[in-house]
Amino acid sequence: MDKKLSVAHARFPWLGGRRATVRDWRRFGHKVRMRGCDLLRELPAFCNAVLISGCQRSGGTILARIISSSEGMVRFAAGEDEELAAAEILAGVRPTTAPGRYCFQTTYLNECYGEYLHYAGGYRLIWLVRNPYSVVYSMLRNWSRFALDELFAACGAPLLDPKPRARYRRFGGIAVSRLDKACLSYVGKQRQVIELAPRLGDALHVIDYDALVGAPDRTLTEIYDFIGLNYRSSYADALSRRSLAKAAALSPAVRARVEQLCMPAYSETTALARQAGTERTGQRRAAG
Repeated sequence: MDKKLSVAHARFPWLGGRRATVRDWRRFGHKVRMRGCDLLRELPAFCNAVLISGCQRSGGTILARIISSSEGMVRFAAGEDEELAAAEILAGVRPTTAPGRYCFQTTYLNECYGEYLHYAGGYRLIWLVRNPYSVVYSMLRNWSRFALDELFAACGAPLLDPKPRARYRRFGGIAVSRLDKACLSYVGKQRQVIELAPRLGDALHVIDYDALVGAPDRTLTEIYDFIGLNYRSSYADALSRRSLAKAAALSPAVRARVEQLCMPAYSETTALARQAGTERTGQRRAAG
């Protein structure tokens, strides 16, 4: 057993065997997250890592795959859950011996987002912002109850008004509709990047997912400039505009609720994305 695996096994004896992994997100939450916010403890070992974050269901997986598959980056094994693999590696419960530069999807940090500040200076963080209609649609139609409940408990429940919060504490998840769980979770995640932006400065780049899909070459060029990699137009082939149509499938009543709860926060974060894009364009012009 190598040194890293020995340390991981000492801290988490339930792992066992030579391959120190957890089976799924539920087990990760029960065995790792419950120990507290120490989810990025191994990040300093990965020089100049690229981190992908944002609200869940905002396109982080596809962007992480594109960057991980780029020349100069380490690729994860085909077919595995890359975000879960990243979570295991960064928490120190799964060793990796492959040298090189990594891209880790870290949307799972949730209430532990303050760890980005603790480890600032050794990574580049890309935060994806997606329109709330598409995010909420995906949470309601394509996501498990466990995933939504876990996200809501960490990021949405603190935003409940006093009376609904009291009902939630008394009766649990059944006291809040799935729609409101999705909306408030979305808002909670947007507030995180609004808080992080002035403190992380140049280490953070905010990207509008709709712009990424709608104008992939331009937006990916910004991203690759930010992380210091050479961009190839073939990288954009993995993106599809079909994901933009999800918002139209929501009923008028659901759209109205999403607009009421989510749009103010979305407006703030898209302003951060526009600012980041303008600054990146100015830097390229100055360099040229």
